[in-house]
Amino acid sequence: MQTAATYALAFGLAVTGAGVSALTPAPVCDGAERGMLVYGAQAFGDGDSGLVIETYRNLDTADGRIAAADGPVPELNDFNGFRVTDCRSGRSVAVHGIGAGEGEAQMTATEFLRGDVQAGRKLSLKNVERAARALYGKDGYARVLILRSKNETCACREIYPGTWN
Repeated sequence: MQTAATYALAFGLAVTGAGVSALTPAPVCDGAERGMLVYGAQAFGDGDSGLVIETYRNLDTADGRIAAADGPVPELNDFNGFRVTDCRSGRSVAVHGIGAGEGEAQMTATEFLRGDVQAGRKLSLKNVERAARALYGKDGYARVLILRSKNETCACREIYPGTWN
């Protein structure tokens, strides 16, 4: 009898726990944005840098192929990687073929960013671009794009409100 009560209690806790996690909203900036899928946005570098990094990839196609939809511009077709956006200028360095976590770790270890990261100084998008080109510019698979958005990105609006020009 005690075993049945224990199972009933465990089941009740499991159901309650499942209900709570089901009600937890997804991060506000995870989803489609101007024809691309973005998620996992976070500040890149020092908090005053005004840079955000996020996963950046093509949308899925209607038949379920992951990241296979055409991009909003031809250069973004077949794109699956990350972008670092400067929330003051709207410019981004986008890297295809590398995950955001791996890209952040590799780029901040380069000579272009390491000293500023270690000293807690602001990072510049120019040095982010230098790091990306040094790491991935000659790779046959990875590619580096410089993009400019006219509209404020969700990540910039949420992480650095009021900085978009």
